[in-house]
Amino acid sequence: MINLHLEAYDEGEGKAAQTAQLAKLMQQERAKGNYVIAGGDFNQVFSNVDTSAYPAQGGKLWQAGMLDTSQLGEGFNAVMDTTTPTCRSLDRPYNAADKNFQFYMIDGFIVSDNVQINTVKTIDTGFEYTDHNPVKLTVTLK
Repeated sequence: MINLHLEAYDEGEGKAAQTAQLAKLMQQERAKGNYVIAGGDFNQVFSNVDTSAYPAQGGKLWQAGMLDTSQLGEGFNAVMDTTTPTCRSLDRPYNAADKNFQFYMIDGFIVSDNVQINTVKTIDTGFEYTDHNPVKLTVTLK
């Protein structure tokens, strides 16, 4: 299990370095025969996940990076639940009725192929406690 929170406020070099280090660690652990689940706030969208339901609003708002899932190597699946946003902008107080509010899909999981993904579900708390909604993953070890 790898619990993570990757760089958010850089020009991309920090995210790239952290993603490369994460991929190397996951590959090493999988090569040992271990089950690998990495989850948390990637501050990036996964290239294999359609996040078009939450388009960038533009302007000076923070924009998520892109994690190219091909960099993970063979035997890994990157998953997010796109039915509910996992993060919201902090540029102003949250108003659920504001249809122009910036939402993001930046929280998810990377799972090795010896782990069966049963469900991945974002729990909609309405951002009551933080700027993120929790994401629950259920798996079966193969």
